[in-house]
Parts: sequence; C-alpha cells; structure tokens
Amino acid sequence: MKYFLTILILLSNFLSGQAQKVTNIVAANGDTSSWFKYQNIILKDLSLQRLDTATSSFHFRVWKTNQVVELWQANNNTYSGQLTSWVTEHVPKNEKPTSRIFINKKALNTDTIKEIINFIETSRIINLPTDDSIKGWKHGFDGFTYIIEYSTKTSYSLKTYWTPIAQDSTLAEAKYLQSFIDKIFEWSEDNLTWKTFEKTIPFECYNVGSTIRCKVLTKKKKRQLAHEREVYRKQKIKSE
Repeated sequence: MKYFLTILILLSNFLSGQAQKVTNIVAANGDTSSWFKYQNIILKDLSLQRLDTATSSFHFRVWKTNQVVELWQANNNTYSGQLTSWVTEHVPKNEKPTSRIFINKKALNTDTIKEIINFIETSRIINLPTDDSIKGWKHGFDGFTYIIEYSTKTSYSLKTYWTPIAQDSTLAEAKYLQSFIDKIFEWSEDNLTWKTFEKTIPFECYNVGSTIRCKVLTKKKKRQLAHEREVYRKQKIKSE
C-alpha cells in the first residue's frame, strides 16, 4: 500500500474551508497528505464517514491491513463501535479488473466499546506525534503502515506509523504504539473475525495488503467464477 502523491495545493484549498482544526496532514508537526488522499478513496469504497467533516463529539479510528476499528459518540451521548474487514478482487493478467470489493462490518458489543474507549482516554495515543515527527523512526519500502484518525467537533488529525516492529528496540514510541494497536484489535476479536470473514469471500483471488491470496479450486469452479466475473463486467458497463 504505497500511495505517495503530491496533493499539497489541493489540500491547501480544501483545508481552508474546514470548520475543524486539522493537524498532521499538512503541518509543521507532521505531513500525512498522501495517506489523507488514499484514505478518502478507501472510505468511499467501504461506505465509511469522512472524519474531517464529521460533527460527532468523538470519533476514533485505527487502521491496519484490510481491517479498521472505529468508535464514535452519537448525539444522544451513547457510544457505538465496529470492526470492518475487506478485500479487493484480484483477477488473472489476461482479464480486465473488476474492482470488486467484499466487505464485512461487525458491531462491537457494549462492554468492548467501553473497554476500548477507557483505554484510549487513559492512554497518551492522542498526543503521540505522527511517525515522521518522532526522532529515530525509520521508513522502508516493505512492511505496513498503521493509521490513526481522531476527530471532535473542532479538530481532526490523521497520523501514520510505518512498521513499529521494524524500529530500533530502544525506540519507546514504537513499542508503545505497537502495544496500543495490538490491544485495540485484540479486544475487537480481529483474528477470529477475519478467519470467519475469509471463509465467505466469493472471489477466486483477492488482495490482502500487498499480497495475493488464491483459493484451491476445481477447473469447473474456476470456469464458473470466470463466467461470473465476465457477467459482472458487462452489467457494470450497462449501468455506467
């Protein structure tokens, strides 16, 4: 997931019209502009709300490869939360892409929501800088990136952290971030949810981060799925 596009001019025009104070996107304490643009594409695909224009008093998201946990406060002061998992279809080289995405959204139970929110409020995660503002945080071409979004009625921030486990063992911020992420997803039962979700994926092959996973299928099943992809493309063209 490497999306490094220059969008500073567009963002400058965009941010000037926002009521919220936006930090870490184009700011002295961190620049995550390329991720901000990528996030807006993914949000649309997953039918998730953009937090830079949200009106909730509290909305918090943690992203990892193909899963995101989010919690928010409604107008009646109640809290909700969900774990979203998704994959995109990968097709053979001799076929045109379908751009299909398969999504599962699981609501978190009340006890889990309370536990996670309390954990967030008692942590220092909101004040942890984005990784390019942390001295000694290295970046590479492989690995993965965690993303944390946080918004209130008056502010919004997006922070990114490239592969905490690849950082120097003495970098306290990396250890803290990894521990925080692990706990959030553990409470959300991400592994169990993913195992169940993966069994229901209707695609022959699909992308999980930068890797491609394929099912072992019979020739008959492969032909069936190839036919379904072709039918989908034709229907998509007609609807456009």
